[in-house]
Amino acid sequence: MRPGAGLSYIISVRARGDAGLQGLLRPLWEYLARSDAPRAADVIFVFGSADRAVPARAARLYLAGHAPRILVSGSFGRLTRERFDRPEAHVFRDDLVEDGVPPAAVIVEPAATNTLENVRLGMAALAARGHRPRSALLVAKGFAMRRCVATFAGQFPAVRVCACPPLQPLPAAVDRSLPAFAARLVAELDRLQRYAAQGDIRAEAIPPAVAAAARRVAAELGRARGGGRPAAG
Repeated sequence: MRPGAGLSYIISVRARGDAGLQGLLRPLWEYLARSDAPRAADVIFVFGSADRAVPARAARLYLAGHAPRILVSGSFGRLTRERFDRPEAHVFRDDLVEDGVPPAAVIVEPAATNTLENVRLGMAALAARGHRPRSALLVAKGFAMRRCVATFAGQFPAVRVCACPPLQPLPAAVDRSLPAFAARLVAELDRLQRYAAQGDIRAEAIPPAVAAAARRVAAELGRARGGGRPAAG
């Protein structure tokens, strides 16, 4: 075997494995990353995360005239604690302003540490400014989008919402190792069921095909771990 051929073979095998795993993930992604056509609303409600495509999408919605103001909520999460030196809400606010949104149009809520707090504290921050929205465009990272909508439906059912995640394909949304991302999508389905049982969010029906895909992904991850690859965390 010529020098380097062994490494090239290993890379090729892993690339085929990643492509196969992405194929298994597609039904989960298409279900979780709910996306609606944007329409006029009272506020663009932005959920903090490590994904800088989120404020970019919110800025485009604002500049297109879909809402007169933006609320951005978020403290630090597991991924952002090591990446950001300020709460997610402040980082996203700066991105919004850099993209052309007037500073006066952005309301910041920097204390929320989870999606339920994003909704509750974000709505409280709006109320403190005299705003009681009856409609909102929700902007969050793709795989959390369905849960964001369900959380609003559970907490503020009178508010009409549209899901407006970043317009990106699955490969562009992967924000950690692919096995870890796959495990996170499977866990997101569990969160939908668990939080609905707790009464925090509206119950979401999970289609049988999506549930079956999640089982296949979990089985694939189990085989990969058995073969010596790192666990998905």
